[in-house]
Order: sequence, then structure tokens, then C-alpha cells
Amino acid sequence: MSEVHVIPDERTTWRVYDTGATTPLSEHTSATDAQLAAEVFAEDRNADRVVVHDRYHRVHNAVRVPSSPSARERLDRARRLARVRERARQPAG
Repeated sequence: MSEVHVIPDERTTWRVYDTGATTPLSEHTSATDAQLAAEVFAEDRNADRVVVHDRYHRVHNAVRVPSSPSARERLDRARRLARVRERARQPAG
């Protein structure tokens, strides 16, 4: 079974790993961003599931909703929203 894992580190970041890999595929500042990225990697690799490890050493499968947009579409939308928010914070002029 192929899996993609979201694992917190001892700091404040979240990393995405392929099963058995020692180096992360990506690193993120939030669990939500890491899970979205993991879902994109899972879709690209045709992985069976995304496993999320929380900071309390609990594990759960990321829930995939078949009728929802793909993980890539949701990640792209989240990035666009982040850019809009960043521009809104900048002073006019």
C-alpha cells in the first residue's frame, strides 16, 4: 500500500513524506497546507491514502470527498487567497 504522510517536526513546521522516505517532499507552516500538499502528491503518485500524524502522536487518514475539487485545485485556490490577503495587508501607495 502506498501512502503519503504528514508529520509535524519538533519546531512549528509540518513535513510531507512518502512512505519509507527519509527526506521530506515538502515543508509547511500549517497542518492544513501540509495536508493539501500531501493530497496533491498522493494524487500525482496514485497513492492509496494520506496519513496525518498530529503533535500528540495520534494518526488519522485524511478524508477525501469524491465530489469535491481535486487537492491541486484546492491548493491553488488557497495560494491565490493567501496572495490576495497579503496584498490587502500592504499599505496603499
